[in-house]
Amino acid sequence: MIKANLQLSKSGFKLEANFSVPGRGVTAVFGPSGCGKTTLLRAIAGLEPEATGSLSVNTELWLGANARTPVEERRVGVVFQNPSLFPHLTVEENLLYGRKRLSKVTKPIEKNELIASLEIEKLLLRYPTGLSGGEKQRVALGRALLAEPKLLLMDEPLSALDLNGREKLMLLLEKFLQKIDIPVFYVTHSSEEVARLADNLVLLANGVVTDHGSIQDVLGAVDGDLSRSDTAFSVIQGQIATKQLQGLISVDCGLGIVLQLPDATSMLGVRYQPGSRVRLRIRARDVSLCLEEPQRSSILNILPAVIAQLAEKPYNGSRVVKLDMAGKQLLSKISEYSVQQLGLKQGQPVFAQIKSAALI
Repeated sequence: MIKANLQLSKSGFKLEANFSVPGRGVTAVFGPSGCGKTTLLRAIAGLEPEATGSLSVNTELWLGANARTPVEERRVGVVFQNPSLFPHLTVEENLLYGRKRLSKVTKPIEKNELIASLEIEKLLLRYPTGLSGGEKQRVALGRALLAEPKLLLMDEPLSALDLNGREKLMLLLEKFLQKIDIPVFYVTHSSEEVARLADNLVLLANGVVTDHGSIQDVLGAVDGDLSRSDTAFSVIQGQIATKQLQGLISVDCGLGIVLQLPDATSMLGVRYQPGSRVRLRIRARDVSLCLEEPQRSSILNILPAVIAQLAEKPYNGSRVVKLDMAGKQLLSKISEYSVQQLGLKQGQPVFAQIKSAALI
């Protein structure tokens, strides 16, 4: 378990970060620009000496009333927006830079296996100036991991890449981050990156943690700041179905739930193979509700559901409704007028019309 209760005041900005998340998997730190995400990562790494409070990482106390573990002893790997590779060193020399400075290697990572996983075997003798942005980030990630960190911090590693580079690195991160045996904190303001990578979520707003926990729990908090925002969304996991309809991608989410998406949602022309595990991001504003099943509709996905919870009060004229679709959680954001006209209440059966879903 990672437990933090951190305070920091600097240049008119105040950080108040109180949260706990599991000590493994990917924790996304999510919020708008300027909310304190990078400052939080720096405090966790020990790069903010004025930070006070407490921090423990998997039973190790890094910060407390009578304890402050130095930066070098925290063994934190960091990947920033700018990879900051050493231009006078080859890719291989950059990779080994941190490892050579370890006083003791406790959990040796097999170098060649890591290099193969990051798909950088052909880059080892090249210098950073000749690499693309995505290649530089893969090298930076490899360098951080070969230094045997106890915690990996990633600060918007995709933000400086073009669309093609971002998608290629995202596909690699999806596979790679779930394999490594250390906790990862991943800073982003992209809901797509959260949906594709995160197991847990820490929400930040104006320097304050407003919610934290598993991604499903945080996304499903109908009265939370994220649910109220225009970016409110749900994440549903499934797999590519063995039977496909022409021009569509069919995703089997289990228990009779099959979602259809236009084939154009395949990224970079990738054809998903039957059985491939995928995640769907569905924006709450793209889910409407009906009391009776619509007939002859152009909307591809109309599924039976039960209202699990409604937000206590409307916000900006809308109300968030949490639905249960055969055990799958789905959010809908509809007008308060519609809530009253339909007489919606907890436990009521409805039909969810999913106007748009993104295969991510």
